[in-house]
Amino acid sequence: MKNLMSIKTCAIVLAFLGSVTFSSVVWADLSPSLSTVTGAGPFVFTYSVMLGTTERVNTGAVPGASVNTGIGVAGSTFASFFTIYDFAGLVAGSNTQPAGWSFQSLALGSTPSNTAPSDSATVANLTWFWTGGVPPPAPGSLAGLFAAASSIGNQQILHNFTSGATKNATDSTDGTAVGTIGTVVAPGGAAAVPEPASLLLLGSGLAGLGLWGRKRRREIQA
Repeated sequence: MKNLMSIKTCAIVLAFLGSVTFSSVVWADLSPSLSTVTGAGPFVFTYSVMLGTTERVNTGAVPGASVNTGIGVAGSTFASFFTIYDFAGLVAGSNTQPAGWSFQSLALGSTPSNTAPSDSATVANLTWFWTGGVPPPAPGSLAGLFAAASSIGNQQILHNFTSGATKNATDSTDGTAVGTIGTVVAPGGAAAVPEPASLLLLGSGLAGLGLWGRKRRREIQA
């Protein structure tokens, strides 16, 4: 009985430690997560964005399609940013963001050079970047709520996001660029339209099925 109690006690302690470990949230760079989808069309997608505990935001050049976040590059060479890729059905001019942030929508990018997100050149991306003028978000805090509207609301699928910021550290990496990639929910495209070849195969199959059915009925009648 004593051994059994010891085993139970160890199990409880391990479970508690596991819950503490896995409940800890670690944020990297600027990480968006879908907060709400509102409206009946257009649909407003609102994202809450957290700044990592070891990063800070800074002003700089407006991020282009590709942003150099290689080893040793200074984070101050570009404005800290995050991008949500392939936001289908984007309603132009529908973006909102906290003070100190600006918005742009590119067909490709803005993308940190050390990441390789899935990015279609035919679907708009959402990029918000820090322009300052107000106190910046503190490391490890909520950067704010960011939103954009889409004409598509019933197809919410996984997309990539990336972000670029500046390392906030006490060693020699302080001030260097940091680029990260992750996954976020965003509106998907319309239902895929079958290619002509697929339609031809489908039509041939249906025609063959019809001929087989008529032949089968004649055999039964005979």
